[in-house]
Amino acid sequence: MRIMVTLLRHNLPAEPDRFIGRERDLEELCGLVGEVRLLTLSGVGGTGKTRCALQIAARLAPSFPGGVRLAELSRLTRADLLVHEVTKVLGVHEEGVRPLLDTLVDFLRGKKLLLVLDNCEHLVEACAELAERLLTSCPDLRLLVTSREPLKIPGELVWRVPPLALPGPAEAAEEVERVESVQLFLDRARAAGSGLAVTAANARDIVRLCHALDGLPLALELAAARTVAMSPGQISARVDDRFRLLTASGRTAPARQRTLLATFEWSHDLLAPREQVLFRRLAVFSGPFTLDLAEAVCAGPSLAAAQVLDVLSGLVDKSLVLFDQGSSCYRLLESARQFAAGKLESAGETRALRDRLLHGLADLAHRHGRDVWATPGLTWPDRYARLLALQDLLGNTREALSWAVESGLAEPGLRLACGYMPLWVGFGELTEGRRWYESLLALPAARTLDDLTAEALLHHANLAYEQQDAAACGDSAARALELRRGIDDDFMLAFTLVIAGMYEGTKGDLALADERGEEAVAVYTRFGHLWGVTRARLELGRFADFLGDLDSARRHLEECAALAEEMGAKPVLATGLALLGTVLARQGEAEPARARLARCVTLSRSMGQHLPIISALVALAVLAEGQDDLEPAVRLWAAAKAMEDRLGLPVWTSATPEPLLARARAEAGEGRVQLWWTMGGGMTEEEALRYGLEGERPARGTSRPPAGPASVLTPREREIVVLISRGLSNRAIGEELFISPATAARHVANILLKLNFGSRTQVAAWAAEHGVLR
Repeated sequence: MRIMVTLLRHNLPAEPDRFIGRERDLEELCGLVGEVRLLTLSGVGGTGKTRCALQIAARLAPSFPGGVRLAELSRLTRADLLVHEVTKVLGVHEEGVRPLLDTLVDFLRGKKLLLVLDNCEHLVEACAELAERLLTSCPDLRLLVTSREPLKIPGELVWRVPPLALPGPAEAAEEVERVESVQLFLDRARAAGSGLAVTAANARDIVRLCHALDGLPLALELAAARTVAMSPGQISARVDDRFRLLTASGRTAPARQRTLLATFEWSHDLLAPREQVLFRRLAVFSGPFTLDLAEAVCAGPSLAAAQVLDVLSGLVDKSLVLFDQGSSCYRLLESARQFAAGKLESAGETRALRDRLLHGLADLAHRHGRDVWATPGLTWPDRYARLLALQDLLGNTREALSWAVESGLAEPGLRLACGYMPLWVGFGELTEGRRWYESLLALPAARTLDDLTAEALLHHANLAYEQQDAAACGDSAARALELRRGIDDDFMLAFTLVIAGMYEGTKGDLALADERGEEAVAVYTRFGHLWGVTRARLELGRFADFLGDLDSARRHLEECAALAEEMGAKPVLATGLALLGTVLARQGEAEPARARLARCVTLSRSMGQHLPIISALVALAVLAEGQDDLEPAVRLWAAAKAMEDRLGLPVWTSATPEPLLARARAEAGEGRVQLWWTMGGGMTEEEALRYGLEGERPARGTSRPPAGPASVLTPREREIVVLISRGLSNRAIGEELFISPATAARHVANILLKLNFGSRTQVAAWAAEHGVLR
């Protein structure tokens, strides 16, 4: 039963059009990725850094068994969300209050994986810190970065992305067409529908235009979109005019930056008035956006909502806006968004558009969030589609929530945050969700919003519970229940019962917790809400296990696992399988238990989670004890406890090691049990899992101890044998030799293992017999 973790090979997007040129550069860059740990593609906007990185990543995907993953960072405006973005593309989930970066490092350690960080320039310090930590901790990881400026950390190799090759001024028409910059211009012009070709009549104008645009791919694409209505000569003249204006105005930006700005300026000048209005207003979006959202946010003076679709389509045709057919979302390239943001600021509309974005997203999230959580009669696929729609808009939501906190707009901010609750709890964004609720609830205006405040407090309590923060959970739940009295809302009643029940369970009132959970299941079932039923079944299974009702526990957990599998809710599924494995082990069903636990491990590793794995080790220990196999039981319990202590992730389970240890000491002796415990605590996670799941057993010692210590014990171990013979404890041995008690315990365990003894008394007798004490 081999333990395996699989990732999709890559998450690279399908490129919207043909990649042209740079073949020699790409060959060199692919070779460099194999030679260095961190390769940064640097250069001004519009040089094609992202397209180059995607080409490199796609070509190298077969060389990375752990996969190739792209983290697109342009929509992030806060450095504290960088790790969240990276973990999201890797499928890594938070667990407990453990730092997410630690979970990420554990997940990547040992994987041969290529991670692409795209558009790092606005988060360069945070990206540098993250890259240094990952490269230091994960020796098989490779990083490919795109940024307008290098990260400037040890080991970085910076490759400046040059513009596309330019034609010579005297080249013949047939030679001109083979040059990279001309190839790109012609390809995009034909894609726009112009049918442009190089002729003796226009070759000089095309050469002049490519030179005017400095061979910048983005500038060439913007120009090509205009060839339907303008000749290359006309476009070149417009760009030259704009460039002269920028130069005369004293702009100090590098030449190629001024070239791109000039290209945007002339392209903007050619827009119709309504196109200019919509283009600048779209700058308020920091990530993909839908047509409905664009209509809600960008309509207003000079642009009616009914006109948005036609105007937006015109901007797509002019290559200023991109449309993704798969998600039905639009977006601006980052360079275009920055240019448009300047126009928005100049028009004095920035604050109004941020307000409109906040309210528009709040309305949308409220509808989608209620559909995911509370609308009766919807199928789960319909609910999940709403959840994915919220995920697509997360970049915009973060900006809107920041604006709500900054501006003190508690009502739309809380509506937006409450609408996003299914995403934060369902996709494991626990810390981020808690932070938004805490920031919004602290606003003075929140004190007058009883309904919204109560809902936000319940969501905060739920996230706190998921992070095993019982104090915060209890405080928020109590405040929410106080505000909820008298409010007629069946769904929120069910949700309140679940949260309250979970909290009562943490305090030990399992009967009350069970009662509230059953009531919640009834309400969730009436609403047809699979997630609610699944989550409640999980806790009911846990409570029944604590109460010793194994049949009920099994029923709840099997239902939980089936529903979680149907929904693709991997965190809940992994936890449920671990608990179910424990119950099956107690019922003596070894093979079904082992199969559930193997599945739990595979799921947990795919998410970078450790808590279900610790629970699985506990279940395997229970299974071994039930089969009277004491050594594996002790060792697996020790491995679970060591992981608990190392990761700060306590497992909430009814199983405890004390009865096992008492029985083992009575049957095998104190020394042997101590040896087993020490050996178990020293196993790696992989070793412990293979030991428990695959039945691998440690090599046994010889039946009799060796005749003398010289060939067996190290000098340090002989010192410790002397101290054992004097009756010293591990702590006293540590003080005597200036080592920690834990180190002393490991030495003692090794001595017992080498000599095949079960007690210190045997060690002392053997030492006296063989003259070790002299």
